[in-house]
Amino acid sequence: MMIVASLLRPVRTMAAMRMAATIATGMLYGAIVASLGCSPSSLVDVQNPGSVVNPSLVQTASGASQLRTAALFSLLGAYGADSYNSVISMSGTLTDEMQDPYYSGQSGDDRQLLNVTDQRPYNAQGFGYGTIQQARVAIRQAIEALQLYATNSPQVPRAWQGELYALQGYTIVWLAELYCSGIPLSASSLKGVQVPTRGLSTEELLTTAVAYFDSAMVVSADSVRFVNLARIGKARALVDLGRYATADTVAGPVPTDFIYRLPSVISGPGPRFNFPNDEAYGTFRVQDHEGGNGLIWSADPRTGVTTVPDYTGPMLWPSKYNVDTIAGVLDPTTQKTGLRPKFAEGVEARLIQAEAALARGDGSWLTILNTLRATCIGTASCAPVPGITAASLPPLTDPGTATRIDTLMKERAMWLYLTGHREGDLRRMARQYGRNPNTLWPTGVMSQPAYPDWFPDAGIENGALYGPDTVYGPDVNEKVRNVLYSGCIDTAP
Repeated sequence: MMIVASLLRPVRTMAAMRMAATIATGMLYGAIVASLGCSPSSLVDVQNPGSVVNPSLVQTASGASQLRTAALFSLLGAYGADSYNSVISMSGTLTDEMQDPYYSGQSGDDRQLLNVTDQRPYNAQGFGYGTIQQARVAIRQAIEALQLYATNSPQVPRAWQGELYALQGYTIVWLAELYCSGIPLSASSLKGVQVPTRGLSTEELLTTAVAYFDSAMVVSADSVRFVNLARIGKARALVDLGRYATADTVAGPVPTDFIYRLPSVISGPGPRFNFPNDEAYGTFRVQDHEGGNGLIWSADPRTGVTTVPDYTGPMLWPSKYNVDTIAGVLDPTTQKTGLRPKFAEGVEARLIQAEAALARGDGSWLTILNTLRATCIGTASCAPVPGITAASLPPLTDPGTATRIDTLMKERAMWLYLTGHREGDLRRMARQYGRNPNTLWPTGVMSQPAYPDWFPDAGIENGALYGPDTVYGPDVNEKVRNVLYSGCIDTAP
């Protein structure tokens, strides 16, 4: 990936430093454990890792518990703490959700200036691939530790294993939704034994994820919270597989107000949800109707997109997480409070049920959508940002058979804005609903507004064409590390 020298500004350097710090922290997960001083009953308010313990101490119930915490932090990094290498930014920049002013013309993360044969399947930067795989392996090792060293510990609930099985399922769903078909799920045990696998097709990945979610529901049977976490993940994978009826049954019991949040350090340096901080530094931005076929995000209150004045005109900023006062406020200059994003929520369960209803020709799909509009507002826990009013979300009317799926998918886009779902939704539109990719991903000639005053470059990619890519490719080093891996099976949506 070539970055033009003129684009290397101090703000990029700060982002790179944050990314490097997160990656360095992640390198500790497989072999050593941070002493986190957390309560075994809760990981909502965790403190900064204070010291590193001897790896031999992992072979205790306390050590296994700390491995679980480290795995959760690794997952936080993959989801939204590791800036450019996170699921939220990867899904957002490849689709129409948002743009990266620095990398949009050079790296292809905005589908720009890329040749799918030459670059994406051989992703030299490993864009996001390593963080997701790292989280998956960290979770797997934490499960192993809990099973080996904490089975009979009264301080370590068995349901924690179910939680981790569910979260491992989510990492596999991410790999299936973001990357080309043909992604391996190599394993690494606590003892360092490496077990490589061949590349699995998208369908195989999703089927594997379903199995993990099933295991999660069995092991977490006495924890409604973890069972609901697994239900949402399983229903998501089933919808991606086109198994709508089963997805409907799985999602049904999840309450609309259900929320599962990831932990985040609340004091000092350490793993935290960094996406709002990077956005505050100007890393990301939004463009309505991007590429001629993108959605209009700024007009919907559920996205939290805000307008920032600029000397050349107003700018649209993806400020959803900066206004999430229900979860906690993140001060982008001091980071005094850790933001705990919604990782899984009951709103998605309802949206899955609406899609299943539409698939079977049941008019309840519209009722489900309108119920969400009427109830997930104001201070309701299911509101995507606080303060939404009923007047700003009037009831939908049936648009007719030809565009019902467009209405439903637009509702999904707004309710789940910047939660890592958009790329999977667009791929499903192409794969299962037969839509032309060029009607879904940004296309045509790039024409971005001028950057704000702290971005002196006018946008060198303006006037160029969007690239053809609809998926990411894994790190090129996968071929070096894994003798069974032979590259992408295909790069179709």
